[in-house]
Amino acid sequence: MNKKDKLVEVEKKKNIGIIILNRPEVMNALNTPMLLELREALSELEKDGKVRAIIVRGGQHFCAGADIRELTDKKPEDARDFSRLGQGICNQISNLGKPVIAAVSGYALGGGCEISLACDIRIAGENARFGQPEAGIGIIPGWGATQRLPGLIGIGKAKEIIMMGKIINADEALAAGLVTCVTKDGELTAKAEEEAGVLAEKSQPAVRKIKSLINTGSGIEKGLDLEAGLFSECFDTNDYKEGIKAFLEKRKPAFKDA
Repeated sequence: MNKKDKLVEVEKKKNIGIIILNRPEVMNALNTPMLLELREALSELEKDGKVRAIIVRGGQHFCAGADIRELTDKKPEDARDFSRLGQGICNQISNLGKPVIAAVSGYALGGGCEISLACDIRIAGENARFGQPEAGIGIIPGWGATQRLPGLIGIGKAKEIIMMGKIINADEALAAGLVTCVTKDGELTAKAEEEAGVLAEKSQPAVRKIKSLINTGSGIEKGLDLEAGLFSECFDTNDYKEGIKAFLEKRKPAFKDA
């Protein structure tokens, strides 16, 4: 496969590994082949002893979420498997023995937002937008947002974003504590590489232990299991069928399930 054909590209600069989401024609929406390439890229960089910090980024957009067209025909059992695949990759990022920075440009929605939530540090371009719009198509986040977002920004704000499907801009994300800094779009990659360079200079055993200890305090595993189960149940509802149909027809859904 040529580099231009890859859905996920990997670059290395000195001791920094860079993962580039590369499906720009659909704003980097994640389908199963792309998720598998992402998993492979993460494994490659984790095994590379020269890489001491990792950046995940897109192009104009970070990631618009899971590819809705792939979800259209999924049954509840298929949906649970898809949830577990996405959760597994987010856990892979979260548990990676190296620090991971999300450099977020444009949209980081749904699964794209969840990928960023799994990273250790999030940096936003000035035009970045974050959100979990799943309730608008009759489902719930399935890759960890219900568990990770409250820990980052508090329960009340997390409920507002997830339950209302609210999209927040970079400044709102900074105020909420979702990102650590906001920079000009054209300076985003350089800023991410600068911060990755700082992390790469630190004691890697110390950084690894700090990351592990902080993650241990989140108690996320039980919650992810519940999330995957409830995510799959959504795929057996009339609201889900209406939500997907409305999305594809570019209209507002008319939900009727009680």
